Amino acid sequence: MSEPMSASALRFTLALGVLVAAALVPAAAASLPAAAVAAKPPDMIRVGGPSAPRDAKQAVIGSRRDLRGWRFTVTNRRGRTVLRGRLRRAAGSPAPWRRAAIADLSAVRRPGRYRLWVGRLHSRAWVVKRRPERAPIRTILRFFEANADGNESSPAHGPAHLNDAMVAGGLHAGQKFDLTGGWMDAGDMLKFTNTTAYAAAALQLAATLDPAEAQALWDRADVGIRYLLKTHPAPDLFIAQVGDARDHELGFRDPADDDGSGLPGIGTRLAYPNMGGDLGGVVALALGLAAARAEGEHRDDLLNQAGDWYAAGRAVGGPAPQLPDPVGDFYVGYSGEQALAAGAAALYRVTGDPALLDDAVSFLASIEPDGRLGWDSLGGIAAWLLCDLPSGSGESVVAARAAGCRALLGQARAARDQARRGVFGTPGAFTWGQTAENAGGGVLAALAARAKGGAGHRKVAAHARDWLLGRNPWGASFVAGFGPRPPRRIHHWLSLRGPGRPAGAVVGGPAPLADIRGQEVGTFRPGRFDTAGFAYEDRVADYVTSEPALDYAASSILLLAAAAPDR
Repeated sequence: MSEPMSASALRFTLALGVLVAAALVPAAAASLPAAAVAAKPPDMIRVGGPSAPRDAKQAVIGSRRDLRGWRFTVTNRRGRTVLRGRLRRAAGSPAPWRRAAIADLSAVRRPGRYRLWVGRLHSRAWVVKRRPERAPIRTILRFFEANADGNESSPAHGPAHLNDAMVAGGLHAGQKFDLTGGWMDAGDMLKFTNTTAYAAAALQLAATLDPAEAQALWDRADVGIRYLLKTHPAPDLFIAQVGDARDHELGFRDPADDDGSGLPGIGTRLAYPNMGGDLGGVVALALGLAAARAEGEHRDDLLNQAGDWYAAGRAVGGPAPQLPDPVGDFYVGYSGEQALAAGAAALYRVTGDPALLDDAVSFLASIEPDGRLGWDSLGGIAAWLLCDLPSGSGESVVAARAAGCRALLGQARAARDQARRGVFGTPGAFTWGQTAENAGGGVLAALAARAKGGAGHRKVAAHARDWLLGRNPWGASFVAGFGPRPPRRIHHWLSLRGPGRPAGAVVGGPAPLADIRGQEVGTFRPGRFDTAGFAYEDRVADYVTSEPALDYAASSILLLAAAAPDR
């Protein structure tokens, strides 16, 4: 699992060029030499689901021929025809096929299982149900259980990393503080404050959107919150990372064995201080959301810690710098303003401090909409938190709410523009970590639909969910343990115990072929549905397509909750 450039670092580097690269995907998708694939893709029907009764439901039929105008039928579980229609032209690139058509099944609203028939082709079942988000959310939450660290309960391992951690540098170098708990980030065992904070924030936001699953989401989020409260153990000390690149060099193992290791940086891991607007802002966001549902001294502690992180991040302004070896180039951000806007908005909603409202609006105004949302792109969350402010609260609040709604719609339109590039409608550009990009764009569209309505935004969100769960060229779910052809050979230490582990893992998904081949993943052999612009495989050694991560999982849960029908 060692690599010349860390997954998170390359994901950041590639993300900077997401909008430019996205425009090139249709051309790149057609440029893969014929000898590089096993065969041209056969005619196939790709369907989505599970879907709510009133969700958009569009099947994609990929073919060598132009199928526009062909008849289709939809049958129920008993084989009875419930819908007839004609295929229509599919907008966007049809890659990996030469042509593609759309069958609109949106009129099918009765809960049940349905199949689409076009000539001799038929699809897998498209499930329609009243709470389509429930099962996938509960499945993905299992990943957070498996990756819990310290004495936090995990069904996958015993207590682990109980010696965390000794401070590596600065005024507190050599001092030990209790930094146990939290989550291991991905297939490895490092802990990052920024992704922990983002995941905790996303789970809490999902709870506000899906009250039926709120308690389970809060319970998982609180694992991250408890850890975040430990990462500011002294007035002048803010911990950004526990563990370092030596973890990669050691390879897969049971995390419970690390405490007994005599290896430097493994038996007792090092803690690395750092600060930037991105780091301070995202922790303030997570702790501020937690304070909104807390009481008494615990609420005060959350607000005090959130305020310290926010003030420290605001003082730096820009992103936290990359630290020298052996830290590794993990999760290096590019903007301080986005997280500071989100942190200020969350804290204002709890405290009512007008200075925080001014900060949130000011930082938000500096953000150009790009249709992205994730650990390094929190402008959309800031926009939503402002757009969702209660009405009738004074001129400054009215202005802030209007600014938030405008920014949210701008982000949603950017996500929609990205979705229109391809026939499958994923709002995530093809880069390392595409499942996170897809989920983030879908969340922005879903939040805009909730705030301002619009069938177009709801459709983008539904397509993002369907892409995640199997309506994609490979007909594969990117969630272990859920959906068709889910990941089985996952780049995670639990793969030592057998395929399909950990359940609930959301893997990185498709990436440009050059990005995969540029890493130490062994030989990648393109399949029938791969192109130069996007390729995917289910293989343990491929940490580009097959490694899970906290932010992939958290963003996907937030997508599922946001795309669910309002109740």
